[in-house]
Amino acid sequence: MGSENSPQQLDGHRCLPTDSWWGRSLRPAAILLAAFLAYAATLRFGFIFDDQVLVVENDSIRSWRYFPSYFSNHIWAFGRPHSLQNAYRPFLLIWLRLNDMLFGAHPWGWHLTLVLAHVAVTYLVYRLCLRLTRDAWTAGLAGLIFGLHPVHVETVAQASWADQPLSTLFILGAILAWWRGRAPGAKFGWIAISMALCAAALLSKESALILPILVAGGAWIYAEPAGGPASWRERVKGAWKDAAPFVVVTLAYLPLRIWALKGFSHTATPVAFPVIVLTIPSVLVFYLKLLVWPTGLSCYYDTPYIATATLRNYVLPYAAILGVVNGLTVWWWKVRQRSPSDARAMAFAALWMVLSVVPVLDFRLLVEGEIAHDRYIYLASVGFAILAAMGLRQVCGYMPAFLLRPVWGLAGAGLLSVLLGVATVRQSLYWADDLTLNRRAHEIAPHNAFAAASLAAAMAHRGKENEAIGLYQEALANHPANWLANVNLAYHLYLRGSYLEAAQHFQLACAIDPTDAQQFLYWGMSLLRIGRPAEAEKAVRTALSLRPNGENYHLGMGMVMRQEGRLPEARREIEIELAKYPQSSQAQAVLKEVDRQMRGAPQEPQPSLPRESR
Repeated sequence: MGSENSPQQLDGHRCLPTDSWWGRSLRPAAILLAAFLAYAATLRFGFIFDDQVLVVENDSIRSWRYFPSYFSNHIWAFGRPHSLQNAYRPFLLIWLRLNDMLFGAHPWGWHLTLVLAHVAVTYLVYRLCLRLTRDAWTAGLAGLIFGLHPVHVETVAQASWADQPLSTLFILGAILAWWRGRAPGAKFGWIAISMALCAAALLSKESALILPILVAGGAWIYAEPAGGPASWRERVKGAWKDAAPFVVVTLAYLPLRIWALKGFSHTATPVAFPVIVLTIPSVLVFYLKLLVWPTGLSCYYDTPYIATATLRNYVLPYAAILGVVNGLTVWWWKVRQRSPSDARAMAFAALWMVLSVVPVLDFRLLVEGEIAHDRYIYLASVGFAILAAMGLRQVCGYMPAFLLRPVWGLAGAGLLSVLLGVATVRQSLYWADDLTLNRRAHEIAPHNAFAAASLAAAMAHRGKENEAIGLYQEALANHPANWLANVNLAYHLYLRGSYLEAAQHFQLACAIDPTDAQQFLYWGMSLLRIGRPAEAEKAVRTALSLRPNGENYHLGMGMVMRQEGRLPEARREIEIELAKYPQSSQAQAVLKEVDRQMRGAPQEPQPSLPRESR
């Protein structure tokens, strides 16, 4: 093996020496500690961004009695049971339920468990790279790059999106267990474990659908029959044999998903296929930029659809992608000539990257304005980290021998940790609160309607209503059909007493998304205020059909009935409301007014239902 002060040889490639004690214990421990410290600042944060909906407003994670519903519907069903969604993630809801049980309304605990999940993923990235390259230094670099990469801040800073590290953790575990199970003389138990982890990954996030293909590709790449190089026929047979258990698990998962979602997937935004093809190169270049040079990160980006190809928006991105593919191919070919095992590792890491990013390129499944997010490449960055680590190791091979001593390796790893760690900490500070986060997003993506609408909501929560309304109007000037801007502007106008304008925007919002019950309720209340009770009744009945047990819904219907002079019916609706929500002081007050009118007293002005923007 050589002394610890001399460079080693790995398949003919000179690399840093291996210190067995450091490599086996202290190195991975240091990597995990660095990953934890890089994201430790998030423990001071509150619930931010999507946490407000999936955590704070999500009644389904408050009790285990909702547990069966986790497997029978999408993750947004607690508030929008009639909408068609693509997110079937029971294990995410179980994770949220466990966190709610342990930490309740204390965000630090939610952030702690998520950081620990990311640290666990980092360790498995280290183990996978060690398995692929058989080099602890390369594995250590891969762990550092993945664990400290700033592009993961969006994933780790939000308590609500634990599905990314959960699914990645299970996918990595499944791959490592599969690798143990395919070794000569291995027990079947490893394959059983890998199948169980595959099921857990699928129930955490649909990105795990790549597992059978990833395993088949790995079996093809690493086909090593005892008699010599594998033939094409032997490779195909081996790939199918290894992938079969994962195919079985996937085939068991698909009917469950289709039953729960009422279909395998649903179109969120109708996008023509030629537009998808033209848009893909620019999005891929955007993701590569995030991985290689992670600056200007945000929760929203300006990533428009490309309907007409030009030099800048299609030809140059397409040429860049071809250049990257050609560069990787040339690199792989040169490595293959001197180190077949390294070439196989490169091929597997590249396959991982490609398979992980393909599902998020079907823009029909994504909302316009959200076709690119940092969290979409969390899984793909596993392959990137391994390739980047192998590239850095190869660069070390051209250095003078005295620089390949352990002390210099430690110094280089320390410098990399500092650079990535500082960048991650700085980026995480933008996620400290919604106002800071969305102000940053609006700066980075000034043409994104969601960025403007989210900043407006953050402004409104701080009492800056005029600025909020201006931002909503700015968003709608560029994107008139943006649902979030329409519905939030409508709520603000309603609260300000501008009922006619509120009704107009509620009508637009209901036309864009006819599955949100609350907007129908407040559309009805706006119509009631401008003297159109018949239309108001129709809107509120739609709200009740969508959410029959919602708070204030029967109260709203009672207010409509009262306005129309149908006092017995109004009283019956308000009694239903009080039976469900006996502490509703507003329902009690309206009931008293109805009773007064039934005794012949004159009608008093109707109260308003309070509602804040989303």
